[in-house]
Amino acid sequence: MGRMRLRSWQLGMAGLLIGLLATTAVGGPSRGLVRLTFYYPVGVAGPLARVIDEMVSDFNRQTPDVEVVAVYSGDYDPTMQKVQTAVMAGNPPDIAIVEISEMPTLLAMNAIIPLDSYARAEGREWLRDFFPAFLQNSYSDGRFYAVPFQRSTPVLYWNKDAFREAGLDPETPPATWEELEEYAKRLVKRDAAGSIQRWGVTISGGWNDWLFEAFVRQNGGVLLDYGRRQLRLDSPEAVEALRFWVRLTTELKVAPPHSTWASTPPDFVAGRTAMLYHSTGILTFLKNSARFPFGVAFLPRKKQYAVEVGGGNFYVFKNIPKAHQDAAWRFIRWMVTPERAARWSMASGYIAVRQSAYEVPTMKDFVAKNPEYLVAREQLRYAYGKIMAPNFQRLREILKRALDDATGGRLAPEAALRRAQQEAEQALSAWLRR
Repeated sequence: MGRMRLRSWQLGMAGLLIGLLATTAVGGPSRGLVRLTFYYPVGVAGPLARVIDEMVSDFNRQTPDVEVVAVYSGDYDPTMQKVQTAVMAGNPPDIAIVEISEMPTLLAMNAIIPLDSYARAEGREWLRDFFPAFLQNSYSDGRFYAVPFQRSTPVLYWNKDAFREAGLDPETPPATWEELEEYAKRLVKRDAAGSIQRWGVTISGGWNDWLFEAFVRQNGGVLLDYGRRQLRLDSPEAVEALRFWVRLTTELKVAPPHSTWASTPPDFVAGRTAMLYHSTGILTFLKNSARFPFGVAFLPRKKQYAVEVGGGNFYVFKNIPKAHQDAAWRFIRWMVTPERAARWSMASGYIAVRQSAYEVPTMKDFVAKNPEYLVAREQLRYAYGKIMAPNFQRLREILKRALDDATGGRLAPEAALRRAQQEAEQALSAWLRR
């Protein structure tokens, strides 16, 4: 009798297991863990990578049915290269933060999914809470593809001690191009042999194409209109802006003709430049590193104040299971809640992407004590979406070479930008004709 009951129990358990397996096989509910791969870049690897890892760990603890595996992938360019390689190999990440101008390239690769249905499910106010300038790089042909996360504008940093030493008001930065030139001439420091000990101003290299966009906007021009598919690299406004750069670097020699994006913040901290054009994303690094008082200001204007937004957006990838796409949205939504947007902003200096983040009590206290973190947010009144196009990396190479050749004295601004226009038209010919 005991053996019969045991046999009956074994048969019952076998049937139950077969039923569970069958349910899972036909797509029924499963209690399995969804594991997501997440590629992310940050400009300052060590401390900010740790912050991302901490936030991901918090999400994993709070969401037991989803595990996000965070993979630090370097700066923006290496991250895009890793994403492209993974997509072409048929093994895309589930989620990635990619530089905002790369969205058309991802679309051309058929790599990402539209997020309209997910955003609609959050309600109208959810999208309206993002700063409008940050959403300009989220749409293509009327569809929503990208959620803002680590977002910035360039700002002007100035060394107040250097201003005082040069007889300038340490609390008053230059507001115009003309003042920028005047101040830079007074701030540059040379030794007895004429060698530069301190530059008057540094317009950071590496992402100087991004900074140049802002100068062209300040002069009333636009380098590329994505919606109209119009390219204007050699417009009169762009040529005049580049002439101004050449005047600072080659003629007056108050700005270095070449620099790198990573080297210029340490140069500013070390006193090797008195004014610095760079991202608001280095603000926390400067606060933790500088041994002198410094200020943060809007970029000086020509015809108008203007700046291009920058940074990275969240994307969700195709060719992953629908359950992974749904879980990816849950993670993204969690990462951009007002509380976490505020946390990331306070840790990094990036602008909190949600307007409501500035009502979070810890954020209100933080900016009351550190008002410089509000400068870039206020500059959003004069902000525009960054240029973007398919094959964006090639477009960047073309524009950066033109800028470097002009500031290095190898080509006149008109010739450098004329060549850039011709090469970019060829590189983007299929897209421009469409």
